[in-house]
Amino acid sequence: MFILHYCYEQYNFSLVNGRSKNFFQKVNQIGFYFIHVQILNPINNIEVDNGIQFIINNSNLGMECEHNFIVVHFPVYSTGDLGSHKYFSERIEQLISNPELKIRATFSGHDHIFSSYRKNNVYSFINGAGGGKIDQMTNTEKYGNRTWSGKEIHGKQKIVSDNCYGYDLHIDSWMKFTRTEVNIYNDKIVYDVRDLDSDTILKSYEQPI
Repeated sequence: MFILHYCYEQYNFSLVNGRSKNFFQKVNQIGFYFIHVQILNPINNIEVDNGIQFIINNSNLGMECEHNFIVVHFPVYSTGDLGSHKYFSERIEQLISNPELKIRATFSGHDHIFSSYRKNNVYSFINGAGGGKIDQMTNTEKYGNRTWSGKEIHGKQKIVSDNCYGYDLHIDSWMKFTRTEVNIYNDKIVYDVRDLDSDTILKSYEQPI
């Protein structure tokens, strides 16, 4: 088992351990693609394209691993306050649709909620509690019928604009501080979402491999 608790602070990714903004790290037989896609308002195509191209150029490293994960600040999909962006989502989808890359899940932050999505047996998670407050989407003028002010939502959501891309892939969203714990077995991966306030498991997601 390994535990991934994605948090974000205001720092320059290029200064982290002397690494570049995009880098690959292998831990045992698990590969991590860290790509720098931070703020997409407005959309920064160059930042997105550089991150995607980095994964493509270094796909040979991931192919040597049993499992690969993408870690990025900006979410692939999001029901949260800041939303997603169709261009970035579609570029990531091009990668995860290739089984040879063995990408099992993406992990992100940016929006201060927990959310889960699934496409082609690949999960996307937001663990955005590191930024501080939990967002509550109550601005109807800004978000229209994207707004939800409750503590959680489940299941597919209605798509109303490009920044709602992936809503049909939505599984769960909670306004809670969470940690995603990843348990890798011979035939499956189990993602346990732990509520850090109560130290209980909110939900487990099972992924056959």
